[in-house]
Amino acid sequence: MSKSFEKLNHDWSDLLLQMKEDFEISDHVYEAFIKDVLKPIKLEKNTLYIEVPEDGYISFLQNRVLSQLRITVSHATGISTEDLEIVFKSKNSSLKKIKEETSDFDSLLKSAGINEPLNSFENFVQGASNSIAFATCIAVAENPGENFNPLFLYGKTGLGKTHLAQAIANSALRKDPSLNIIFTSCERYAQEFVDSITNNTVSAFKNKYRNVDILIIDDIHILAGKEKTQEEFFNTFNVLHENKKQIVLTSDKSIKEMGDDMEDRLKSRFSWGTTCELYLPDYETRIAILRKKEQNLHPEYPVDNEVIKYIAKNVQSNIRELESSLKNIILYSKLIKKTVDLDLAKERLSDIKNKEDKKLTPERITRVVCEYFGVNILDVCGVKRNREFVYARDISIYLCRNLIKDITQAKIGEFFNRDHSTIINSCKKIEERMNEKELSENIKNIKDKLLI
Repeated sequence: MSKSFEKLNHDWSDLLLQMKEDFEISDHVYEAFIKDVLKPIKLEKNTLYIEVPEDGYISFLQNRVLSQLRITVSHATGISTEDLEIVFKSKNSSLKKIKEETSDFDSLLKSAGINEPLNSFENFVQGASNSIAFATCIAVAENPGENFNPLFLYGKTGLGKTHLAQAIANSALRKDPSLNIIFTSCERYAQEFVDSITNNTVSAFKNKYRNVDILIIDDIHILAGKEKTQEEFFNTFNVLHENKKQIVLTSDKSIKEMGDDMEDRLKSRFSWGTTCELYLPDYETRIAILRKKEQNLHPEYPVDNEVIKYIAKNVQSNIRELESSLKNIILYSKLIKKTVDLDLAKERLSDIKNKEDKKLTPERITRVVCEYFGVNILDVCGVKRNREFVYARDISIYLCRNLIKDITQAKIGEFFNRDHSTIINSCKKIEERMNEKELSENIKNIKDKLLI
């Protein structure tokens, strides 16, 4: 037994208690899942093996405690959080290793329409605000088409609906790589249907969406007002449901809030299975989310607990803005080559809050895009067809359509002096190229500047 492990084992109870205080873990979680539950077995190189009473603990620990535990053990042993691996071992099962998926699996996800392999159950932070939805999604992934069909996830923007929906596909494919799964946005689904009519390929469209094991459609509320597309989806829904194929839908609105623009027969079918609402995360969950974000994206750049607590207390609108604030502060500290401390966080968060007050408009979005690419907004909104202007114009139109709530294509066209078909084509061009690394990074960086 190494001296490092002897000391770690000797101080284990104190370390767990310190972790509880540092990360403000609730008494219930500490008593039920940490104290007298986690038993260190051995430390081999940079891997710590921890025994738990049974398999049922492992999923919860991986989702709620792993990042906090890794930081605590890292401080105690001197092993960097990037190098440290923690393996939970049940008394009744073999070792379960926590590791990144292979590139082959990433390709499998991409073929299903998922470009973000980190959107898994392991990387989703469970809390009181989403525990029912989380548990239901796990059940769907384990037995698709059985008990919760359709699954309708709803809640305000940025609360993790898309993450959970993609985690279902991630988990189901890991269990059975032969499954035919499609994840798509409602906007893309509707545009594909319109294209299939134009190109006389409706049969191929129907075959694509009716011969799947799991169909996941993000932002289904966008279907409102699209009468022909609603009729087609109604028929597709019936075929899949009759064949016990899993349907998963996400929405910013509840079924009741969809109004008259969504057919009653569709709203009725959305209610056939299970509906789960996601709420704003509480303070403890916000801290865990920030730690998870730090570990996944910036493991080499640890952030002080006081900074994490400050962000969690001051950013409560949604998860996306919470994560964006942390990322913005870290990038800013790297830029000015200064350690992230509380003063820097307060300064930067104040700037972010001031920017957040600015309403998203076509003009604001286009100006940020133009600043990012170093082009003139008059050229982007004008008649010039230079490649750099067209590229910036397409991205601006795409972002306007996807970021500004309830904006019409006509309103976007009015700002850019373009007709309805141009707006549709610009969005389509960007959506078709979203797999390109450069484009996806550009859009992600622009969203960061907009603090989305």
